[in-house]
Amino acid sequence: MAELFSGSDGEYISDFPPRSCEDMAPSETLNKLGIIMVDVKICGISSPADYQACRAAGARWVGMVYYPGSPRHLDMTALASLSNQIETLPRAEPQRVLLTVDQTLSSLNKLIKAARPDFLQLHGRETVELVTIIKAEFGLPIIKMIPVETSIDLAACAQWDDVADWLIFDAKAAKGTQPGGTGHCFDWNVLSHYQGHTPWMLAGGLTIETVAEAMTISGAGAVDVSSGVEYQSGKKDEKKIHDFIQAAQIG
Repeated sequence: MAELFSGSDGEYISDFPPRSCEDMAPSETLNKLGIIMVDVKICGISSPADYQACRAAGARWVGMVYYPGSPRHLDMTALASLSNQIETLPRAEPQRVLLTVDQTLSSLNKLIKAARPDFLQLHGRETVELVTIIKAEFGLPIIKMIPVETSIDLAACAQWDDVADWLIFDAKAAKGTQPGGTGHCFDWNVLSHYQGHTPWMLAGGLTIETVAEAMTISGAGAVDVSSGVEYQSGKKDEKKIHDFIQAAQIG
């Protein structure tokens, strides 16, 4: 029987005795302390150790990147190998997100078979029409990246309602550079102009030092980080992952 609480007084109604904070997963501990949980995605993992660090810290999602221009790129063999190792673990959390950029349906089919993700993140210039086809073809929840520089970039977001399951607002990349994971940020105030209904997460240059302010200004309830939790480009840092997720919680 699961542990449950009912009513505003938090009456304990489980057959099992309460656990101490030391026995709880990070997210459970924070909830007991009355802290508002913020969903965190750690993007660009490359090893089972990265996954374990994200799980221990309480991440909701991890991102696996298929984009040859990125220092976090995993080819098809690496995607399959990482997924195989993750699936030997006792529970399938955090959920795995496969990030791709402007791939064909044929390519996506091969990548999804290799990576077996829980979500598909489309980080390129994919159209609403194409994403509708992708979602119908593969049956995966979709996270669609929206590049943002000014409030004008949010004008078309409503078209993604009922198509994307999540939007991710990332800093608009300069022409000819990689479309994310660069450490660049944008003016978080512009997100007050978002009028769509699709849930969204904030990305773009977030760090341990800036994530709390970014959420306060933007109103984000979920955040995505990549370079902000690395000790060098493409290499995740276990302590930074833990500290970032702790910094992202609002209490």
